[in-house]
Amino acid sequence: MPWYIVLSGSVIIILIGIYKGLNIGLTMFLGTAGLGLLAGFHFYEFLSIFKTGLWNSITLMLVLSILLLGVLGHVLKMTGALEEIIKNLQALVSDLRIIAVTLPALIGMLTVPGGAILSAPLCAEAGEKLNLPPERQAAINIWFRHVLYFMLPLFPSLILAAQLSGLPMSRFVFHNLPLTIVGAIAGFFYLFRGYPAEKKNKPFSGLKALLLLKSISPLLVILFLVVAYNIYFPLAISIGLLIALLNYLPGKNRSISFINRLRTMILPGIKIPVAVVIAGIMVYKEALHQSGVIADLTGFVISLGIPVIVLIAVIPFLVGMLTGDNSASVALIFPMFMPLLPNEPLACSAYLAYLYASSTAGHIISPAHPCFSLTKEYYGVHLQKVLLPMLPMLALIMVISFAMTALFGYY
Repeated sequence: MPWYIVLSGSVIIILIGIYKGLNIGLTMFLGTAGLGLLAGFHFYEFLSIFKTGLWNSITLMLVLSILLLGVLGHVLKMTGALEEIIKNLQALVSDLRIIAVTLPALIGMLTVPGGAILSAPLCAEAGEKLNLPPERQAAINIWFRHVLYFMLPLFPSLILAAQLSGLPMSRFVFHNLPLTIVGAIAGFFYLFRGYPAEKKNKPFSGLKALLLLKSISPLLVILFLVVAYNIYFPLAISIGLLIALLNYLPGKNRSISFINRLRTMILPGIKIPVAVVIAGIMVYKEALHQSGVIADLTGFVISLGIPVIVLIAVIPFLVGMLTGDNSASVALIFPMFMPLLPNEPLACSAYLAYLYASSTAGHIISPAHPCFSLTKEYYGVHLQKVLLPMLPMLALIMVISFAMTALFGYY
């Protein structure tokens, strides 16, 4: 069959699966099956796709990283570190607006699927004291949980983007850090406009600051090792996980407490369905490669004469919004666009970062995005009332990202 029927057929299967609420990994496996059948794959070709897609260093690294991140989030919650983060932050910060934005951001660093529902009650508590309407509280919860994801090395889709592209994680962080900074500052002033700070006089406490650093130290260590030294990601997470397990050990015999934590906290934190997501994505990527549709799509796009930077501004955004899952979006768009990118290293890395940023922007405001729908339901507000306040900040980020990519691409 023609390449466009093969590709669109598999994408339609994936979108149907996502909107039916199936596991993203299972959906990607179904998309692989559909693509293979439409492309006329034989049984042994399917076996080759599954073997190559599942058994390679990138897939193994991704699966291990995602599993370890799930364990880390579970350990931080079970050891009381998450409660300590919130308590120490509230003891240090006098501006309720800062508390309202920091809590979703900190919990967002745990990268728990649908985790916005964890930060919603905390954000609501601060928002009510500021007399913020529910729709503004919902927008704040969504925006400040996800504005970090343009450059957060702990975010699974950024891990996936780095591995699919072969670009060091630090390059994504370097290019997209300005987007997060601008998005956070613009969001703070825009979403809190008309609602002045209600401050409580709290003298600075060095002890509380140290306690806050202790509570978030596992996350800080991982970020430092990955960004500064580009250390093997599962190893960096393992070091952070070890610190999390050693934090807040109860009792006098801490060695026994540590062993008990290993026995009771590791296995419950392993999320197999999340690992299935990565497996399904990598198998689908291999099917795209072996079917040859990516080469055909690349030739078609080139023949249109549309600048790649314009295509990146539109297509990844729409795919991110349609899927509501940034990992699935990255898996679809990166193989499609990478053959079109410039060869010059700095320009290529800028385009890849823009590709990821465009997909992330669409993902943030997708109604299919679990965090978006859960937050909307928690606050009991209409979709458009949550969405509209975020659009100006999102537009600003996309314009800046476009301009930065054009600048790097030019030079």
